Amino acid sequence: MIREVVAEVWSLFLGRFWRTLLIVLLLLAPLELGLAIVDPGFASFAPGWWAWVGITSLIAQVAFPWAIGALVHDVAEGDRTAAEPYARTWDRLPDLIMSSLVAAVGAALGLVAFVVPGLILFARWTLIVPAIVLEHMPWRAALGRSNELVRGRTAAVLGIFALLTLTAVPLVAVPVLVGYLVLEGVLGAWLAALALNTVIIAFYSYAPFVLHRRLAS
Repeated sequence: MIREVVAEVWSLFLGRFWRTLLIVLLLLAPLELGLAIVDPGFASFAPGWWAWVGITSLIAQVAFPWAIGALVHDVAEGDRTAAEPYARTWDRLPDLIMSSLVAAVGAALGLVAFVVPGLILFARWTLIVPAIVLEHMPWRAALGRSNELVRGRTAAVLGIFALLTLTAVPLVAVPVLVGYLVLEGVLGAWLAALALNTVIIAFYSYAPFVLHRRLAS
């Protein structure tokens, strides 16, 4: 299962690369530019520091879940334009945000207490977004649905994401190095962040989509 899912995720990523890039950049490019501009070499708690914290929180807890939900919808439904998957998932945004918060807090607490419970929660809740976007479930029901689908396959799901993470490292290494070591400044930080986030969002969209299609059928 691990090899087949990873191969299918890579096939989607390569085949839909420009489409994925366009959808992700539509939402994240202006936010990441703002983050790069205010990124403080300032003292902590200075006004610029609070702006940086605010934009970072907005990206992590609102933009990321929405972009992932949009990509899942786009690959499943074949939306016509890059903006359409955002419009079609607008009504699911509150559930996407809540599920992201709950999953992040639960996994973080599990990792702080013991590493294994955090990893188990991460694996069990990986299918929340497809449950919300494709099955139109509220976030609480989506947590249970994801847990139900992944149960008995936790180790395999962890293996899939571990492999995807390892293969993502060389993929983003060049644009990140170019951004920080060659271009530098705001433009370099912006390019590096967009490259990194595009790959992360793509893998964290297509892997749950592929798993959900296999396990929910």
